[in-house]
Amino acid sequence: MQFLLDIITPERQAFSKQVTAVTVPTVNGTIGVLPRHVPLFSALTAGEVKITEGNRNYFLAIGGGFMEVTVNGVTILVSRAVHADELNETEIQKARDAAQQVIARKTQGTEFHDAQAILRRSLLELKVARRRRSVPYTSAMPTSHD
Repeated sequence: MQFLLDIITPERQAFSKQVTAVTVPTVNGTIGVLPRHVPLFSALTAGEVKITEGNRNYFLAIGGGFMEVTVNGVTILVSRAVHADELNETEIQKARDAAQQVIARKTQGTEFHDAQAILRRSLLELKVARRRRSVPYTSAMPTSHD
């Protein structure tokens, strides 16, 4: 049994396909959604989304947003969504290191808060990028209904 999962950002439809499960980071903790889940509306935090389609897993790093579960499927609206295979680990590590240097200098104000945000996003993206290497993964990013 499957359900339709749509992940949408302001820039694009990041994912749209029939899936068997999705796990998302909500403000109250991580939850999993399976077919026939009770209808639900939840705020999402930045974190990792795990999508299961049969024996395939897809991982995305997302920004904050919202999820709606209905009898017709799951819609996730987020500020950003990046597939694991879109991530460049070298570039992410450079951003992380630069942010850590700014924080170590004990800067204040906007520069400090920006560095904290970059550090949080970099750590999340590194986690998602490393998942790609540790599980069977398909490089094809589903964005249409098969």
